[in-house]
Amino acid sequence: MPAPANPGRQEVAVVRHPIADARNVVVGYELRFGGSVDLGDPAMDAKATSALLVEAFGDIGLETLAGRHPAWVTIARNFLVEIGPPPVRPDRAVLQIKAYSAREDLLQILQKLARSGYTIALDEYDGSLIDNVEELMGLCSIVRVDVSAVSAEDLPRVLRVPKMQGAMLVATEVGDHAAFERCKALGFTYFQGEYFAQPRIFRHRGVATAGLGSLRRLSELTAGDISFEDLERIISSDIGLSLKLLRYVNSAFFALPRTVGSVREALAMLGVRTVRRWATVMVISSIPDVPDELVALGLRRAHMCEILAGSALPEERETLFTIGLFSVADALLNAPMADVLDSLPFTEEIQTALLRREGPKGELLAAVAAYERGEFPTLPTTDSSPSLAGAYRSALAWADEASRAVA
Repeated sequence: MPAPANPGRQEVAVVRHPIADARNVVVGYELRFGGSVDLGDPAMDAKATSALLVEAFGDIGLETLAGRHPAWVTIARNFLVEIGPPPVRPDRAVLQIKAYSAREDLLQILQKLARSGYTIALDEYDGSLIDNVEELMGLCSIVRVDVSAVSAEDLPRVLRVPKMQGAMLVATEVGDHAAFERCKALGFTYFQGEYFAQPRIFRHRGVATAGLGSLRRLSELTAGDISFEDLERIISSDIGLSLKLLRYVNSAFFALPRTVGSVREALAMLGVRTVRRWATVMVISSIPDVPDELVALGLRRAHMCEILAGSALPEERETLFTIGLFSVADALLNAPMADVLDSLPFTEEIQTALLRREGPKGELLAAVAAYERGEFPTLPTTDSSPSLAGAYRSALAWADEASRAVA
């Protein structure tokens, strides 16, 4: 659990949004800041913003925020003119500049940044040929287009100039898999948006055949107050699950004092609750054709919900972990959430939280999802309770480590 924020310092709220290729492999993370940190807002005081940005990278760390991938960051003209590039190495960042009439001082700075090795992306391009936008685009090797703001009929026209200039195209705000397929056909290379955590189009109701075995195993693992013996039987009856679980509990993530050689030994050492939790994660990560980032998203939500439970009883914390983890179950299994829940022995409280985001736990999940989207809601807190910002950064590091060990 994160330590309470120092009351004398402002806590920096930041989220990352994955940017993926056509195979759903993550190639970078866009960082979006809340509160007083807005590098893309020309009205913000550049020096104050710079101080908070240095604090964010110093406290949280670029490794935690973006891992091995480049961080994509929107920078306003006055920030670049007054401060310069953010405190990130050229190979670790993509600088995003919004498409508007660029003054000569900005063009000169961008030329210098490009010569220094920074990758520059033109953001929010909508096809408007405003003054010297082509000159600005000539300095940008990447062009980002908000496809939710442009009609499907108009997109080819919008893409004409960037394609002529040989720019790499990034589709942002891709809402679902139908939009993803349209953008792929139009020549976009990278994609960003809610589609990542949405089920693909399904012709028939119900869970696809490829996910039925996983769903059956999940149903067994999530059933009520499962006993030590029942859990050992369920896991041991699946050789693949047993081997994967043992490899996981013997990884550096758990840092156990000795090697665990059997499911029974794992249960005796870690307890039923812990083993059931990680066996469930193992099954989820083994569903065919699931992007690693989707598993990481489920783990992040799970841990964030658990952290925000504060000093609740272990059973409550476990329920919130389950709600966070299964909030991506529809995307994992490519089926409507209602159909997935029909096959799982969840209580009405959990089902209501997952289906309608209702009840205290559903409202907490809704706040977690809103924070992820960069809406930065607030929750009632005490001096000792974790904030959404603190829970997110703790969950980010934890989920990344956990998902690497699961892979």
